Amino acid sequence: MAKLMVLDSLLRKFDRASHRRRDSEWLSDQLKAPAWIVPSWKGQNFFAHEDDHRPLAIRVEPQAFDSEPIVFLGTQADDQALFALDLSARADTQSEALARLQVTESAAFFTNLRSYQGQLTPAERGLLFYVRALTHWYATQRFCHLCASPTCPDEAGHVMVCTNESCKTQIFPRTDPATIMLVHKENRCLLGRQPSWPEGIYSTLAGFVEAGESVEQAVIREVKEETCIDVTNLRYFGSQPWPFPQSLMLGFHAEAINTEIVCAPELAEVRWFDVYETHALMARLDLRYPHLDTIARRLIRAWLERATGSG
Repeated sequence: MAKLMVLDSLLRKFDRASHRRRDSEWLSDQLKAPAWIVPSWKGQNFFAHEDDHRPLAIRVEPQAFDSEPIVFLGTQADDQALFALDLSARADTQSEALARLQVTESAAFFTNLRSYQGQLTPAERGLLFYVRALTHWYATQRFCHLCASPTCPDEAGHVMVCTNESCKTQIFPRTDPATIMLVHKENRCLLGRQPSWPEGIYSTLAGFVEAGESVEQAVIREVKEETCIDVTNLRYFGSQPWPFPQSLMLGFHAEAINTEIVCAPELAEVRWFDVYETHALMARLDLRYPHLDTIARRLIRAWLERATGSG
């Protein structure tokens, strides 16, 4: 029976150890012995049925998974490797994926990280985002985008290389920059709702950065397109990887110049929220993603602290 361990236990000294990605001899040694692996299946992560449904790693013989992509993530204590394993190509059902790991359905399960209802440490959240981003990229880069020849992995799965000798194009993991902004005016903030969201759920505005556009220009354009509101006094807040599938969210606060809203067709609703309404909304958002602490929530929380003088 494979050995399972709560993922956080392996992350106390985690290092991406990029210098090891080209160390073929060291990687080969790591893959010859039982190794700690973070499995995923069809974009879903691996969790325990017990231990408060915490995310798991599993210690297995990597040779048993030669047909599945294994990607080096980094090192843990004592310079031991930690790998990601995507079971999607060899398992049509969750039962088959668990059977490949020699794990019973009573011990563990796979679920989408956005639907997960447990709690994650910051280290676990960061590692699972890392695994989700890498496995999605790996699965979508099987052919060269220039000549359509098959690709093969290099640098421990962090580069895909075209196998056409006259091409040899290198393909690196892609991240799409996107803006996410909390627009405010005096004691109100501007929030919107996607048509697919449950009633009563609103969040900050967001949108991708277009070609030839600065991040600041994207903030101004997206707010204008979605609401007809002009903004000024942009202030960078922070960033968050959002691998659904491959975004990097760049957060801003911005001050509205005008207040009359014209809602864009792609949104179900956009409206102003006062401080009391925003506090009530935050309680609902905390229930929706209890484990992710999204940058949208952090943007709103920071504005509330300033608006109420509690920061």
